[in-house]
Amino acid sequence: MEDEFKLEDLLIIIRRRFLYFLIPVAVFVPLLLLGVFLIPAKYTAQGTILIESQQIPEELVRSTNNSYAQERIQVIQQRVMTRNRLLEVADKYQLFPSSARLSESQRVEKMRGSLGVKLISTNERDRRRQQDGTIAFTVAYEHNDATKAYQVANEFITLFLAEDVRTRAIGASTTTAFFEQETRRLRNTVDELESRIAGFKSENAEALPEHLNMHIQQLSRTTSELSDAQNSMMLLEEEMRSLEMQLASYLSGASTSNGPAEELNRLRAQLAAMRADKTDAHPDVAALRDQIASLQQQMKPSRSIQKIRTELDEAEQALREARNEAPQDPEKIEALVAEARQIRERLRTQLNKETMGLSSDFNVTLIQGRIDIAQNRLNALEARDTVLREEIAGLEDRIARTPAVERGLATLTRDYQNVFSEYQQIQAKQQAAIIAENLEEDQKSEKFSILEPAVKPDQPSSPDRPKLSVMSIFVAGAIGAACALLAELMMATVRGREHITSMMGEPPIAIIPYIQNEDDRKIRVPKLKRAGKPDRPTSGLDATDGAAA
Repeated sequence: MEDEFKLEDLLIIIRRRFLYFLIPVAVFVPLLLLGVFLIPAKYTAQGTILIESQQIPEELVRSTNNSYAQERIQVIQQRVMTRNRLLEVADKYQLFPSSARLSESQRVEKMRGSLGVKLISTNERDRRRQQDGTIAFTVAYEHNDATKAYQVANEFITLFLAEDVRTRAIGASTTTAFFEQETRRLRNTVDELESRIAGFKSENAEALPEHLNMHIQQLSRTTSELSDAQNSMMLLEEEMRSLEMQLASYLSGASTSNGPAEELNRLRAQLAAMRADKTDAHPDVAALRDQIASLQQQMKPSRSIQKIRTELDEAEQALREARNEAPQDPEKIEALVAEARQIRERLRTQLNKETMGLSSDFNVTLIQGRIDIAQNRLNALEARDTVLREEIAGLEDRIARTPAVERGLATLTRDYQNVFSEYQQIQAKQQAAIIAENLEEDQKSEKFSILEPAVKPDQPSSPDRPKLSVMSIFVAGAIGAACALLAELMMATVRGREHITSMMGEPPIAIIPYIQNEDDRKIRVPKLKRAGKPDRPTSGLDATDGAAA
């Protein structure tokens, strides 16, 4: 097929089928041009919105809205182009006549198609890389009425500006409200922790870590004071024992000038003189020894006093052993002290009973007074001993509890410090959010401003009639060429020597130019012959514009 259509063949086809080409062109060119001029004119009104940078340096005040400008524009565009807002604008400016009978969805789609937003960037490459180089953007609206076009365009520009202000103000106020809520929550937590720390310190006031050194020093002083009190008590007990022995001896008469003691000394002197000239077996010596033994027995204290004295010695010995134990048992010591006090009281009672008849004796009164003084001092020391032991036990308990109290206090303090640090950070952020909100309210941050408002267009933006007219002529020519080619393919004719060569298998010997006659000049429509047979020209020559020999 490719070999059949040469340049020569194409020229023959064009000359032969010129009417098939000319008639469609003559028909379609006026129709297409008429259609171009019948297309309704549309007017586009366009305004430019400038994105102004923040007037105060960001190093001093940071805005709460950190999104890119292009992202913010797209978000605002979606909010402005909602269904309800588009319908409100359409009703406000009566964009669609009632005769059109368009549904709400159709009106919304037409408005969305007519509204255009285009970003203006400093660098197109940065915008493709998702970097924010947007410095402005245009808002355009297309309509067949120039007045409505620029009115609606300005309306959308106003909506963009108002939505930007509202969005930034809401973002700033939302940020401030969030930090206020967090500040309030952390303040309550800080107050709660402070109350817990104060309550913990109040409950463990005696075992706080800062008092540990003071408690240790106080324990050392109290222990030393207790040791001194115990030594004083031992001395008083010895003194009382000696005074009681003196009183017992006095009661037995051993200390009087004419009592058993004097008599005993006389008998001892007599026994010594008698032994100088007599043996121990002598009856006089034996009798004198028996008399001395009887006097010695008479000088001993009464059995009641001796018994009580024995009990007192045992109680004091047990008390000394209990005090020397490590660690000491306060309850056991207190019980032994009480027991020794009771025994000593019994001894005093017995001595008072035996000295009742000698109350007027000055020596008895003196010894008894000294015993009473010693007893009072001993009672005071015993009471002091009890107090010191209780104080030591309390100090030891405080010292033992201090590590646990310190751990609990450290945990509460650490939690308090962490929460308080977070509270200070949130408070600082709250202040920054308040400043940022004031920045938004005063419109000192990044904002949209009208650089060029939309004006009423004086020329339609579409359609481009000259361009469409040229395109219509080309389209009509293409239709005519298609009709000519279709006629050539449907009518079996010889198109040239290449066609003859392909049909005959041999090239022609010579080519005779075609000579036109009167019949050839008449407009005629060739008849369709059977496939494979060429038309017979009326002049006797073939349709190749020449005869091939």
